[in-house]
Amino acid sequence: MAWPIRELKPQRKPAMPNSGYGKPLSQRFGIPNPPTLITNVSRGAAITFSRLRLGCARPAFHAPAEDAYSFHVNLMKTMSGSVSIRGRAAERYCRGEGDSVMLDLSEAPTVTLHSPLNSVRLYVPRLAIQDFAREEYGAREVYLKPPQRIMRDPILHHLGSCLRALLEHPEESNFLLVDHIALSLQSHLYQSYLTTPSRTPNARGGLTPWQESRAKEAMDAALDKEISIAQLALDCGLSAGHFARAFRQSTGYPPHRWLLRRRIERAQDLLLTTDKTLAEIASACGYSNQSHLTRAFGQAVGISPGLWRRTKRAYDQESLITSRR
Repeated sequence: MAWPIRELKPQRKPAMPNSGYGKPLSQRFGIPNPPTLITNVSRGAAITFSRLRLGCARPAFHAPAEDAYSFHVNLMKTMSGSVSIRGRAAERYCRGEGDSVMLDLSEAPTVTLHSPLNSVRLYVPRLAIQDFAREEYGAREVYLKPPQRIMRDPILHHLGSCLRALLEHPEESNFLLVDHIALSLQSHLYQSYLTTPSRTPNARGGLTPWQESRAKEAMDAALDKEISIAQLALDCGLSAGHFARAFRQSTGYPPHRWLLRRRIERAQDLLLTTDKTLAEIASACGYSNQSHLTRAFGQAVGISPGLWRRTKRAYDQESLITSRR
């Protein structure tokens, strides 16, 4: 299976090296081609999510300075490592399952892994969160600083768990969901770990009628392929964060959930009005295969698409016979 799932290039050339994906990421952790999701919901630079697994300890390695932050959500029962900043004595730490560690990569840390590694890495360029904060809060310079290096942050743990599922089953992910997670992450980081007091979001309403119509039409046209929040926001003349929040306010659903509902509705229409196979319907509705359609349909409707088709057709046939009597 090819990785990354998608690669959306940063819209600005980063001023420092970028270890968010590709060869720099592989070299840093000694892991060939770790599964990675890339999202460009911010105009500043790409945010990336990676699944890192290493079966042994790793000697100290130096991370060249980057204007970015990385958050590692631990998935092991226990994991230990140490970090040294600017030649100081190494600070050793131990993480339990669900704990997170934050690294300010501008400090060029030296990292040692004293145990195997099993984590989800959330890589956030400072430019990305700064653009997000400027658009959503009117803030200018943004710097993050957690109260301590090891964090028991339930929101980061939840986001990491969601990303783990997407990274392990890329055929069932979609761009809008990954973008939604990236926006949620930026909002959480801004509100929780800002070095200066955070501001309240800029007051804004929902989408205008033309914006809502254009966004829905674009998603309907992309049921059998992928579309990103950045694309939808651009079509509506909004920032990604503003669009996502306004869309939810107008429709009651975040974009990725609205798209999932439309895919199910489209599948139901094809099940009733055509003799297409389940595999053909899956392809027409943006599912990776028949199994993916069956799982998604079962979660949304409660029964398999094949059984739903047979039941509905039998009911319709019975109703037709009854009406002719």
